[in-house]
Amino acid sequence: MLTVMAKRIRYLTMLLVLLTGSIGSWAQDDDPFNPSSPAEPGPSGVPMLSLVADPVDGGTVSGAGWYGVGTNVTLRASNKQNYVFDRWADANGNTVSTSAQFKYTKKQGNETLTAHFRFSPGSPAEPTEIAQSIYHQLTLVAEDGGSVSGGGKYLPNTRIYLSASLNTGYVFSGWYDDEGTQVSLSASFYYTTQAKPVTLTARFIFNPSSPGEPPMPDLLLMHKLTVTAEEGGTVNSGGSKMKEGTTTTLTATANTGYVFKGWYNGDELYNNNRSFTFKMGTEDISLVACFTFNPSGPSEPAMPSADKKYSFYLMNKVTKPGSVVKYPIYLTSDDKLRDMTFQLTFPEGMSPSLALEDIEVSAKAKGYSLSASAGDEANNYVFTLTGGSVPNGNTAILTFTINVPNDTKTAQNYQVKINQITVVEEDGTETTASTRNGRISVYKNGDANGDDVVSIIDAVYVVDKILGNASDDFVDEAANVNDDEGISIIDAVGVVDIILGNGNSSEPQQTEEAGDPD
Repeated sequence: MLTVMAKRIRYLTMLLVLLTGSIGSWAQDDDPFNPSSPAEPGPSGVPMLSLVADPVDGGTVSGAGWYGVGTNVTLRASNKQNYVFDRWADANGNTVSTSAQFKYTKKQGNETLTAHFRFSPGSPAEPTEIAQSIYHQLTLVAEDGGSVSGGGKYLPNTRIYLSASLNTGYVFSGWYDDEGTQVSLSASFYYTTQAKPVTLTARFIFNPSSPGEPPMPDLLLMHKLTVTAEEGGTVNSGGSKMKEGTTTTLTATANTGYVFKGWYNGDELYNNNRSFTFKMGTEDISLVACFTFNPSGPSEPAMPSADKKYSFYLMNKVTKPGSVVKYPIYLTSDDKLRDMTFQLTFPEGMSPSLALEDIEVSAKAKGYSLSASAGDEANNYVFTLTGGSVPNGNTAILTFTINVPNDTKTAQNYQVKINQITVVEEDGTETTASTRNGRISVYKNGDANGDDVVSIIDAVYVVDKILGNASDDFVDEAANVNDDEGISIIDAVGVVDIILGNGNSSEPQQTEEAGDPD
């Protein structure tokens, strides 16, 4: 049986093999900041340089570590969306630098520097984090000569597989957008969605292979099978002519945010299996794969009504068991507002403290008297703000502190709901507002690919992230094992430690001897 240390060495050796192909490019990096192991415990007597981001949601910092007095260290501050870098300050609040990246000379003793960020949304009408959770319509149109599949409602920057199927005697001539610009010459291709509704048209040209010859008599009792997909998914075939009694496999694939509803022949349900074996009968037939829009994140409600002047938005936060989450409520308004009341329903076990000192009121909402009380249902609370006013535009009204229990089930999305909105306009008119719910997603520490299992694959994901090849399903918050505001090889090592039972995960990890790599 391998010792724990031997196992750790074997896993780390695998990671080093993954890194070998990129060591040369790292060595050529012009960045002079390259401490041999900044996150390991420092040698005795060497002072520590600690870095802090304020607020923590405003950005990330890098360059912390143990350095000898007089060492020049490159410090970096990277702002997140809706924030801008302001300044570096020492423990006494004195400005050290106004540059996001600069060289700092280490002084005597342990030091702490803080990178300050200012909230400054680039799109004041709506937080970027919310904009990225809005689904936009992708409409596909087929001109005479074929059919198309792959349309539906999607989040921005989603890769969607689009397919055009030809009718007999036609050839494909291209995909085109609303302005007539050619998007692709391939009948099937991957399209990246945009943050707006888009219509794409598939064009076909009639070009029979032998236009002068009459069609052959149908001596083999052939019948036509036509297969199409409704909005929200794709099918593996556009159909064909088949002899009576022959079979073929038909498969429907739902797009992200959709679920398969069934195969229909006209208005009649033909088969409710996503994939099934079709047997040709005695006549032509048309089958349609139908889908229902039903986002996997149940917290995504319908789009806010366009006739509402005011909208309350909740955020989507990703975290780990045992963590503390700062959870804000955003308001977007066309006009100045006075009093407001709304209800919030939090996930079981994640209710915030109702103590008013634990609820942060934004600078733009100062002047309000805040009251909070339990609602009629479990984990439901009523919040009322009176006596103040908030200007038009976009702002975070309140921010709650939520403790996520250590025993929270992982790889789950927990819904946070907002409803029962009442607002008072400047002239005293009482009205309501549209809403968008949010969620808190919880993953195990080290679960970089979000599959609820911490394995060597997660370490590989971390390495890919370091090399700039992060997968679409990479979970930054779970991959940041040591919670140091950055992903590094130390996190890959941390994943290995969790696998071997020496790290901090949401629950004990079991390592089976049979599962060890040879």
